[in-house]
Amino acid sequence: MKSFIVSSLFMLLSLSAFAGNPSSALPDCKNLRGSVVPNTIDQLKVVMKSSVSNPQVIVTGVVTQIMPEDHKGLPHQKYTLTVGGQIKLLIVSNLDFGRVPLTVGTTLSVCGEYKNVGQGMIHWTHFDPHGGHPDGFTIVNGSLYGDKEIPGFTNN
Repeated sequence: MKSFIVSSLFMLLSLSAFAGNPSSALPDCKNLRGSVVPNTIDQLKVVMKSSVSNPQVIVTGVVTQIMPEDHKGLPHQKYTLTVGGQIKLLIVSNLDFGRVPLTVGTTLSVCGEYKNVGQGMIHWTHFDPHGGHPDGFTIVNGSLYGDKEIPGFTNN
């Protein structure tokens, strides 16, 4: 009985921490080998300087700019995320996996593939139904986005 109470209390604390802070209790962001990727500015800087092709990253930052959606080919949301007040990244999020609710000033976390384009870009911020890329996601206000394809999505 005591272990049930302790585990129940732990679960409640974990859920409340996840709902209140987008960087606490995040789902694991994993690379293709299944290793968990650390969510640190130092790790992001290492990735940005490396020559590794499309490494998986996870970052927490503030939305500083929302750009017009791109409907050429697959529809995507585009926005700038500033990490640690110093690194600006372009985030490209496929709308077939849901629209991320964005407002300038919102803190969110995003897991996806880093590309050395411009100042840096993160894409594949959703699960990959074909398994060729590590699964990504976005967390906003405790809600998970990009974890499933939206059936019957139309980009009207």
